[in-house]
Amino acid sequence: MKEKVSKPELAKLKAFFREYAPSCVHPAEGLLKYRFTTPTYAANGKTVIAGGDDNAEVPERSSTGHYLQMYDWDACFFSQAAHLTELAGLNGLGLDVVANFLSLKAANGQIPRTISPQRIWDKGDQCKPFLVQTLWAEFKRAEQTKKEEFGHYLDDLDCYLKFFQRERKKEFGLYHWRNVLESGVDDNLALIAPREAAKDEDESVGNFPDGAILASDLSSYLAREFLCFADFCAHFKRSQLEAEYRSAAKILIEAIESKLWNERLSIYCNYNPIDKNAIELRSWTGLAPVLMDLASEEHRERVIQENILNAEHFLRIHGLASHAISEPLANQQRRGLYGRAIVSNWQGPVWVLPNALAVRILNKYGYKEEAREISTRIVKTLLNSLSNYNTLYENYDADTGKGLWAPQFMSWNILALELIKTLE
Repeated sequence: MKEKVSKPELAKLKAFFREYAPSCVHPAEGLLKYRFTTPTYAANGKTVIAGGDDNAEVPERSSTGHYLQMYDWDACFFSQAAHLTELAGLNGLGLDVVANFLSLKAANGQIPRTISPQRIWDKGDQCKPFLVQTLWAEFKRAEQTKKEEFGHYLDDLDCYLKFFQRERKKEFGLYHWRNVLESGVDDNLALIAPREAAKDEDESVGNFPDGAILASDLSSYLAREFLCFADFCAHFKRSQLEAEYRSAAKILIEAIESKLWNERLSIYCNYNPIDKNAIELRSWTGLAPVLMDLASEEHRERVIQENILNAEHFLRIHGLASHAISEPLANQQRRGLYGRAIVSNWQGPVWVLPNALAVRILNKYGYKEEAREISTRIVKTLLNSLSNYNTLYENYDADTGKGLWAPQFMSWNILALELIKTLE
């Protein structure tokens, strides 16, 4: 591609986030005792009413694509980049986001993943393990005089992480999601695990094992959470707890490396304990041990060179695909209001989140030119979206750049500010 983004173009996109990101942040209300965020931003003179569809028969996320609740990883990643707008009103947001989730923690450590002022959505699902990482990022930016207040959250975070260890840990010490929706990658073929069967040959072909599969993404997110939590404990001189979580992280990383690495595909593959087979396909979630900076040097280099930077698989014209285009079930159909039969979501389209995570790792390990190239592709895609459609979408066709679903989508799209810094 080798296009460049001009300084005026970078300034234009940055100005967009400065103008519209504040509309995603709402004052404390109802169940949410601190500032909170929604993925949808205000546009066309209309405000975002958090929880405005709480009593609707069909939520707006399924009809208009508007997300009017606070979602776990959306809120975490939004707050991680919000400070890059350089708007004082968005500083310290990560602390409020984490405090909101922890305030709704049950005694057993269960925390809901989707919350609006008057309602808990997606009941039974656990908040994804990004709370510690989000709080750690906020801690590192905080003024020295304010760092001590972060220590008040350690016991609640310990309880939250122990929920995963008690309820989601299975064979080999690896972890599974409650279901594919809890994972957030809501049609991930690596969790649905499609099987090939002739008619009447296998009646189980439609039974998805998503609640049993040992998942590379969840296991990786948790290993990174454990390491961040250990760092917190070290700062606050909780040595016993620090040792416990460093050990848990070490054991988990070893299990990821030994049980999920796939030599043939040079990627990490989920494992189905029901039939005792790896789910051999290339999904972006198989990149997670690299994106979370856990992989061995050898495996990291192979994933980067043979998958992330490989145009046959993930690297497309408009960024990294969410599912390798080389896979037979890769799907980039647009979203429509006729069921979920051909909804592509995470089965091929480009999302900003995996691209931003990949750029972080590429920058760290010396792939500066490649990081700039992926950043350019994503920034160009977002700029074209604003020019052609006057909105940002949740995801884009990896080859045409056409927006596929969820207009007015802010959420982790704001991570584009990290990509802009890579290009400046």
